[in-house]
Amino acid sequence: MKGRILVTGFEPFGGDDVNPSGDVLSMLEGMEISGYKVMTALLPVEWGTVKDRLEALIREVQPVVILSLGLAAGRPEISVEKVAINYTSESKDNAGVVPADRTIIEGAPDGYFTTLPAEKIVEEVRAEGIPARLSLSAGAYLCNYAFFCASHLTKQAGGETRVGFIHIPATPEMVAKRKNSVPSMEINRIKRAVEISLRVTVKSFQNVGDKEGF
Repeated sequence: MKGRILVTGFEPFGGDDVNPSGDVLSMLEGMEISGYKVMTALLPVEWGTVKDRLEALIREVQPVVILSLGLAAGRPEISVEKVAINYTSESKDNAGVVPADRTIIEGAPDGYFTTLPAEKIVEEVRAEGIPARLSLSAGAYLCNYAFFCASHLTKQAGGETRVGFIHIPATPEMVAKRKNSVPSMEINRIKRAVEISLRVTVKSFQNVGDKEGF
């Protein structure tokens, strides 16, 4: 293997008993993407704990790519996030905790742009017939928190690891349990979109390496 890719998802939250961002992980674990092995990890929906967990995973896995997934119930397509901001909302996590500070990491930049080829990912996912779009807001809850923490931790470590975040829609099974209808996407199409995203990402830095004579 040339290296490892880390894909993370979240536990259920907000009253749902499932979270497709976590459910899809078992479908991706062990997959080979152009010579890189995919490893997965389920993150808790807890302020602070996510940062510690990501820090440990980065040390353990030493990934060349970190792609985090999160649920955005209500969005109708795969949303490839462009930017993570150094800000948290005053929202309770699964442990009932509200962060005391609005800043995620004191002294860190106001934001980080994804180092994944976001626009190309959107293009290739759409070419597969899967709805996708570029998003300029990952929100201010745990999804943005994980995205920002992963970006900052890898930057502090030298910045070689590519980092990005994708929001995924609810699944039909989730919608069937709700009183109000929201857009949905089958888990197999979500998995395919993630696979395409990883292949596009690996191809982007392999091409750079080829041009530089690596």
